[in-house]
Amino acid sequence: MKTIRLLWLVIKNSGANKVITGFLAVFLLCALLVMFFEPGINNYGDACWFLFAVSTTVGLGDFTAITLCGRVATVVCAVCAIIATAVITSVILDFFNEKRQLHLQESVTEFLDKLERLPELDKDELTQISERVKKLRTR
Repeated sequence: MKTIRLLWLVIKNSGANKVITGFLAVFLLCALLVMFFEPGINNYGDACWFLFAVSTTVGLGDFTAITLCGRVATVVCAVCAIIATAVITSVILDFFNEKRQLHLQESVTEFLDKLERLPELDKDELTQISERVKKLRTR
């Protein structure tokens, strides 16, 4: 649950929540259009199931759009799903890259602080610094 809250916070801070909200609005509107115009889809649940299969590119084949309006709604929903997926993926990747960069920067700052105090350090601390330098060289 904590991970989901963190993910939502990242999405909200990046502004991607607007993309998600827009996608959900398009999805629900397209489901209405599909339900009204497709003869093989008789209820809203089936329309949502059809568009879910289209949006996730699973394409289960339970239903197919045969009318022009149904096909247009399907294409619009699929394109919006691709865009929403791309935006969410990029936000998550940027978040983890930023987190990694921050951690690296903190490590370098801590290391430089220790180097500035080199004459004050005891033998154990000097050994730790030596080991860290060796690890950095092997990377």
